[in-house]
Amino acid sequence: MADHISSPVEPSPATPDETTPVTAQSLSSASSSQTITNDSTPTKPTTKSTHRSRKQQREDEKASWVNGKRPKGYLTPEGREAAEKCKNYKSGVSIPYLTHSCKTYEGVLKHAIFGAIRSFGVSYGAKALVNLCLGMLKVMKGKGSFLTNAKDAFTGVDALRFGSFFGMFSFLWKLVNNGLTLYRGTDDRINGAIAGAIAGLALFIEAPERRVTFAQQMFIRSMQGVYNAGKYRGQFSFRHGDAFLFAIGSAQVMYAYTMHPDTIPKEFFQFMVKTARVPAEALAMNRARVRGFPLDLKQVRAMVDRFNPTALTLETVANMSETVDALPCAGLHPWVDSCRETSIDRFVGVIKTIFPVYATLNFVPLVVLRMKRLLKDPVNVLSKTTFNTFRSSAFLAVFVAYYQTQICTHRNLLNAGWKLGNSKYLYWLFGLGSAIPAIMIEQESRRAELAFYVIPKAADSLYRILYRKNWVKGSFYQREEQVLSPFVTKMIYHILGKN
Repeated sequence: MADHISSPVEPSPATPDETTPVTAQSLSSASSSQTITNDSTPTKPTTKSTHRSRKQQREDEKASWVNGKRPKGYLTPEGREAAEKCKNYKSGVSIPYLTHSCKTYEGVLKHAIFGAIRSFGVSYGAKALVNLCLGMLKVMKGKGSFLTNAKDAFTGVDALRFGSFFGMFSFLWKLVNNGLTLYRGTDDRINGAIAGAIAGLALFIEAPERRVTFAQQMFIRSMQGVYNAGKYRGQFSFRHGDAFLFAIGSAQVMYAYTMHPDTIPKEFFQFMVKTARVPAEALAMNRARVRGFPLDLKQVRAMVDRFNPTALTLETVANMSETVDALPCAGLHPWVDSCRETSIDRFVGVIKTIFPVYATLNFVPLVVLRMKRLLKDPVNVLSKTTFNTFRSSAFLAVFVAYYQTQICTHRNLLNAGWKLGNSKYLYWLFGLGSAIPAIMIEQESRRAELAFYVIPKAADSLYRILYRKNWVKGSFYQREEQVLSPFVTKMIYHILGKN
């Protein structure tokens, strides 16, 4: 993180006006105005001199403003720091031969074209390198060859679409924004809003299954902007609000993972099953018991037999009742008896599995986007990136291990005679309890990113669950078109047609 920018200094003692001659009398007056009281405390400057000092300070600050305009969010120290970081970053990313004057429409077009080329190159290169590194992990496990992996990474549709999306977005945004500025003679928010809306059409380049993800992220980023605008203006602020959002979102995601897996993306659910190392069949059996259905003991035995069960596991399954309160630990980790050992194994296993992934996600952007910084101070940058990679891996490992610990503790208390039941809402609380300590391990600057990754999935899952229970309604055009105005219905019908 960049060093924090200190807040403006306190007003200095008043100085004579530039138009006032400096005489012995004026110097004597200035000296006498700073007399010391009996308790050795300087007297407070006069209101007039304080006003002059603060006015001069504001004039000094204005010298660093862009185009004489005060940066947005300048009312708080956080706002000043953010504005300063943004100004410094923008001043360091301009590429002369890709930047053209936008004083003519021809210049606007050239600027948009070269900007699109740069955006395509950066995004395509970053995506291809990430795919290459992730593919190498499979090659190291004996799945595929290096040449095939490299070909798929650099010539596959995934990287080309990703780069084309950002290239087209950049082209449309620069073309419309600068074109409107030139046409209207002013650069304001209206230009940016129109340009952003039109540039969003570039989303059609992406695969249909990924458009929802992009749309969700863009929406939640816009909400982040609204929150930061109020925060930097001193209107409101919530300490650890990002951690709170992550915890709430994670609770809903873990509830969906255990009780409603069809409400989260299939690939995401498979990742969770692989990371948690709990058999998918065990999750299904536990869902059945939560909803009051008896267990099929033959299916339970067939499941544990596939995982090299221990003698205690086989004994537990043999003596198990089909109406047991909850699927016991023997069905969740049949290959080991100790719950403590299971939690430790989860922690170590997640570290080993996820560290290469986080290393790829941390080091590839470093090489692609921050090469100058890397070359300037390689030791510090590499050591910090490596530490952050371990930190992120530990965050996920703690989350998984602590969730498993809570599940096993619940089962052990049931075996001890505690009347806790097996409510489906316990799994929501377990998710909340796992997320809170885990997110505090992650660096503060990344907590918001993790929250914004989880919240859309949690919101989508919650909506699907509520819709299934008929607590919310779906598309009006699809189900209740009569509630829409005739004009809206006709417009949608002529543009989209029937579903």
